Amino acid sequence: MIDTWQFSLLMYYIFNVIFFQFYKLSVKNVKKDGAATIILQTIAGLSQLLIIPFFAWQVPNKTSIFLLLAAASVFYAINDRLQTTVRKNLEVSIFTILSQFGTVFLIIYSFTIFKDPIELTKILGGLLIIAANVWLFYKPRNGKKFVVNKYYVIGIIALLAFATAISIDIGISDEFNLPFYIALTLLVPAFMIAASEKIKLHYFKDEWSRGNKKHYLITGVAWGFVILFGLRAYQFGEVSTIVPLQAVTVLLNVLTAFVFLKERSHPYKKLAAAVLVILGVYLTVL
Repeated sequence: MIDTWQFSLLMYYIFNVIFFQFYKLSVKNVKKDGAATIILQTIAGLSQLLIIPFFAWQVPNKTSIFLLLAAASVFYAINDRLQTTVRKNLEVSIFTILSQFGTVFLIIYSFTIFKDPIELTKILGGLLIIAANVWLFYKPRNGKKFVVNKYYVIGIIALLAFATAISIDIGISDEFNLPFYIALTLLVPAFMIAASEKIKLHYFKDEWSRGNKKHYLITGVAWGFVILFGLRAYQFGEVSTIVPLQAVTVLLNVLTAFVFLKERSHPYKKLAAAVLVILGVYLTVL
């Protein structure tokens, strides 16, 4: 039962909802977004290193694979760092819908880089995801027809980086012990963020001491396991089945945020946008 896509998908649902809700709680009051990001990445990476013995050990012997992983890690670092700032400033219900922009970018890459045949259903699916986000995010204000929140833009940039990373290292996880691979995609970007922002040790101590340690631990562990079970679902199931089913987490997070985090603004609009996004994702894999 454990080695099935159904079990992996169920665990993905659970850890994804925990991850989204507690990430918000972890970072909503942080002062150094970069330091908080690294704390969460480190906890997530270490949680995966601890379960390495439960999976067959293997690492590739090709230098090219490690070079691709290093290149992808640059974009993972950009995504991880930016998403902390975005999650801190946007509601969970908003960010979970916005996050499906990653699917749109992957569709674009599939047409332009991987030369996949252009299919009308994929185009319609991508447009539906965009339309749902435009409808949700753009609100008339002060006589203007549309007002853009800068954190939406930052979020889209982060998702572009994420899609780029996925496109670079697609298929690489099969070459590694899975928890070891996940740990690398978390710990290497953490090192990159620390180096690029020149984050000193006392910043980590400050954020750790002033933040809610329970929230940090829950978020970090959930982060590692949502990646693990997401990848295992793809290993055991068909992509055309798993992708739309994983998108259901959009609706689950909107509903959970309504109850758990009391995100009560425009609930029906958010639910409708979530349904449209799920439908858009479904169309992309038809």
